This record gives sequence, C-alpha cells and structure tokens, in this order.
Amino acid sequence: MTQTMYYLDEARGALAQAAHGLRWSAAQGAHGLRGSDVQDAHDLRGPDGLDAFPGSRHPHFSAGAALATLTDPQLLESTVLLEEISRELDVLKAVFAAEVAWRSRSGLGNAGLAAVEGHVNPESLLRSLTRSSFQDAARRIRVGTVLAESEAGAGLAAGAGLATGAPVDADSSGFAGAGPFDAIASAMLNGEIGVEGADRVIRALSPIVDSVEPDVLRQATSTLAMEGATCNADELAAIARGVRDTLDRLGVADRERHLREQRSLRKSAVIDGLRRVTLVLDPESDAILTGAIEAAMSPRLGGPRFVDPADQDRAAGLVDDPRTNEQMALDVLVDLVRIGVDHDDGAILGSSKPALRVTISLDDLTHAIDAFGHEHPGTDTGVGWLEGSSEPFSAATARRVLCDAGALPIVLGGASEPLDLGRTRRLFTAAQRVALTNRDGGCRWPECDRPPSWCEAHHINPYSTGGKTDLAQGILL
Repeated sequence: MTQTMYYLDEARGALAQAAHGLRWSAAQGAHGLRGSDVQDAHDLRGPDGLDAFPGSRHPHFSAGAALATLTDPQLLESTVLLEEISRELDVLKAVFAAEVAWRSRSGLGNAGLAAVEGHVNPESLLRSLTRSSFQDAARRIRVGTVLAESEAGAGLAAGAGLATGAPVDADSSGFAGAGPFDAIASAMLNGEIGVEGADRVIRALSPIVDSVEPDVLRQATSTLAMEGATCNADELAAIARGVRDTLDRLGVADRERHLREQRSLRKSAVIDGLRRVTLVLDPESDAILTGAIEAAMSPRLGGPRFVDPADQDRAAGLVDDPRTNEQMALDVLVDLVRIGVDHDDGAILGSSKPALRVTISLDDLTHAIDAFGHEHPGTDTGVGWLEGSSEPFSAATARRVLCDAGALPIVLGGASEPLDLGRTRRLFTAAQRVALTNRDGGCRWPECDRPPSWCEAHHINPYSTGGKTDLAQGILL
C-alpha cells in the first residue's frame, strides 16, 4: 500500500476510534468526550492536523508527491475512501449539532445554550463555532435530529446530556420514539447515504408526515434508502419529490402555488459597466425560458444534427460559434425579448414601446463613412451612449444599433423638430421628452438615481402659473 493509502487508512482508524469512544462514553454516562478510547484517538485539532498520523510522519512523506504517485485506480479508490471517512464524520457533526439545538430550545429561554453564548438561535451559534454557513448549520440540525430520533441512532441519541454525566433516556433528551425516517438514518450510519442526500429527502417528505399513514411513509423512506445507496444526492432528491407528490396528490396544487410565489427577477446596480440580473424561476417559467434557449442552442449542446441542409448549416455555425454557452444563452434571451417587443400588440407593453435611445454626434456617427457608404474602421474614433448607461461605445456599434428596429437616434448637430412650444401646449411632446432624457439622464431630484423610464417630464415653473412648455423649463422627476 502506498503512503497515501496508509495515510487514509490511519485517518479512518482514528475516526472510528473516536466514534467508538463517543458511543462508549454515552453508554456509560461519561462526561463529554473523556472516555479512554477518545483520549487514545489521534487529536486532529492540533497545528499539524492530519500530519499527526504515522504514515505522514515519515521523514520523506509529502502529501503532494505521494498523491502524484497514485495510479488512476488508486486515485479513484482513495477518493471513495475519503468520502466514506467524511460521511462517518458528518454523522457525528450532525448529532452534535442536534444536541446544541436541543440545549438551545426555546423553552429554556435565556438559559438556553445559544442565548447564554450570545446568539439568537442554535444555527447562529453553530455557524460561529464551525465558521460554516447558516444553511449548513440548519442542515446539520435537521439531519442530527432525525438521527437522534431514530432507532438506529439510539446509541448516539444517548449523547444528549453528556455534559452532566447523568444517565439519559430518549424521553429526557427530547429525542423520543422512532421517527418516519429510520431507514434514512440507518443508511447514513452505514455510510450508504451522505448528509446532503439525507437532508434533501427529509426536506421533501417532512411537510407530508402528518398527512400520510406512518407505515406508508416508512415504506417509502425504506425504498428511498435503498435507492440512495446507488444514486447521487441530486437523483435521490428528485426521486424523493416524486414520492412526495405520489403520496400527497392533494398537496401538489399548494406546492405549485408556493413555488410560483417565489419567482422573481432582481437587478443589481451597474458595476464597471456590467449589470447582474438574478432570475428565480418557478417550474412553468423555467420550462418556457429554458426550453426556448435550449431549442436555439440544441446543436451546440449535443442535440440532433438535422437532415435538412439548411438546418445542418445552422447547426455547424452554432457549434463553431466562438461565443461561450453562457454568452450565447444571454444573446438568445435578448433576441427573444427584442422579437417580442417588436410584435407586441400593446397587451403587455401598452401604447409606448421601449426603444433603444442612442446619443451620438452627427460627425462621430458619419466620420468613418465615405461617400460610397463604406466604413473605414481605422479612422472611426467616434463614441456614443445608450440611454441609462454611463459606458460609451464605438460609433460602429451605434450604427449597428441604429439599424435595428426600435432604436431611436438622438443625433447632436443634425436636423431636429421644435423643442420650445411656449404656451401652445401644456404636456411635453415625445421629442421633448427624448431631449430631456438626453440632457438630464434620469431623475434630477437630489440623490435620486431613478432612470429616465421611471420619470415624468415636469415644468420647473408650473404651467398653471404661467410656465412654458419649453425644453429649458422642463425637468425629469
């Protein structure tokens, strides 16, 4: 066996010894982890960490060098072994987290462990202790509670109350009775299911525990435990959701409504010229949006290569396209929106369709174009701006955008329509609003950063008191 394999074997041995010490101490009612078996286990918390194992203390041992000497089969075997070790440790971490939660239960008030340590809940305390995330702490508590409630985890459940050294039964620990997830707990203890996979099963089925017959639910979780031994966490979660919907058909509509209510599109501030948009899609929206994007990109994503020559050319063009899949997906989405805007009958966008407003001087726009309409990129130094953006772009891009439907040019130095109407009209015209947008760039109220599309054109001097509908008298607010 290589040094690395020996190193991993030693790690498993030390972990098993520590776990045995925990169970032995719990059974004897010892104080914390002070059993002799635990004291004999390797201390992984020291500055050397896992380097304390005999295999790594060899004078010529180097983790990196030893890793490089592994054959492919040994590397894969070691990866699996590391996962097995991690799962054993994750079980202990989950049970300890559940004990922290029990000692921090709301019934104890300010005497609860989390409150005494200055935290509002056990998740916050665990996050601070372990430097993990709130979600990870919550996961450990959920899974640990299921382990402690299960018959399979009875030995670990006795760990509740270790700090006092008093004999503990399931009732006094708060983990009384066999739960509906015994099979999942057994699979975790046997290393067949990881904590993440178990948690996803627990989260999927917990909402229907009270609406499904206990025996039916236990049979379902037994089936999921067997499936979990051969599938990954994502596959197990999908199967669990399918089981949930089969057992609780009446709840499907409520779950659909719950997912639908969580949909959102959130825009962040523009940073360095780029805006991040976060989409949270319910299943129906996801099917529409993802389906359209994948249909447009299917040859690129490994979809069918078409028999029709025209489709074959399109597929070849997509495969050879230099854009990344992420870039192409966004371009597809933008093109679909552009097509939708062009064909909307007013039902969605109303009477005023959005348009790209490009601001550029006439000289910049035409500087690189000769008398025959040919572009000369080497002489093209012009720049323009899109409404709502502070980032300039090239005149060539401005010309391309202006050729697209829906683009509205704001050409400085070219012919224009009247922008000063005096008292002949009360409301500002569309042309005046465009000019105000170009001049003001958005809301002019101090410290307001709302874009032009959110603003209305107002008179600086009220029209009712003699104000004029002139450009100089208008302001966006």
